[in-house]
Amino acid sequence: MKLLIRAAILIVILNLAVKADSTITKKTFKPKKTTIMQDLGYDLKYFAIDWGAFFAAPFSSSKNLIISSAVVGGTVLSSTLDKDVRKQFSVPGLSQYSGTFLDGPTFYGYVQYPSILGGALYTIGLLARESELRKTGRMLIQSLVYSGTVTMALRYATGRHRPFSSSGNQYEFSWFNSAGDTQSFPSGHTVVAFATSTILAEQIDTWWARGILYSFAALTGYARLHYDKHWFSDILFGAALGFGSSMFVIHRERDRENEIKQKLKKGGGFSFTPTMNGVNFTYGF
Repeated sequence: MKLLIRAAILIVILNLAVKADSTITKKTFKPKKTTIMQDLGYDLKYFAIDWGAFFAAPFSSSKNLIISSAVVGGTVLSSTLDKDVRKQFSVPGLSQYSGTFLDGPTFYGYVQYPSILGGALYTIGLLARESELRKTGRMLIQSLVYSGTVTMALRYATGRHRPFSSSGNQYEFSWFNSAGDTQSFPSGHTVVAFATSTILAEQIDTWWARGILYSFAALTGYARLHYDKHWFSDILFGAALGFGSSMFVIHRERDRENEIKQKLKKGGGFSFTPTMNGVNFTYGF
């Protein structure tokens, strides 16, 4: 019951922010009205298309390849600091629910809660015919699924030992292992926190939303370090993966909207194009 109440409060706050903030109002794209089934078809189609594009994105351009290489290189370099950072900030043997302010950021990193929020936003937006709310819910689910598949694959492939289960060496790996103590890389909580915060912050599109949401995501990463559940490099890569996944989803959506708008501006004949709520058939003079 408490979980449902929290989800409802978050939904109301986000909905009010979307309606109140002028920057989001300017972005709102209101095409021809469609049915619920048409909206579902649109969302499922681009969910699948974007998923495939997500895995190809690191190699799709020289710019993306440079960014991806920088993230990997930065992760490797940061791993040399893992033992020193652990000595400074981690508390071995401490329960991750210690009744401190870090309990909130820890809960924030569990994938169940943002998944419920994303599903609630999508369902309410779909039934209430609120395209921005529906789109936000879909993009949140997209980011969680895309980043989640990469997280699980890397955890299984690397089998990196968590700090508390290692001998103090940050380079202990049990390749292709699914045991809980060998699921350190990357930090799943941090991936979820940054994926969630990025979608919500960029959709609300205000300085205070970014300040609050990104700070809370950073606290989630710190909590995992403090409770000795992850190495510093696990958290750094998790933050990059969560943020990058959400920005990919956001840019894909905005590129589609801009492409549609440009086609409609050209005019000169009939135009048959997909929209945020289905399909538009227009004639330009």
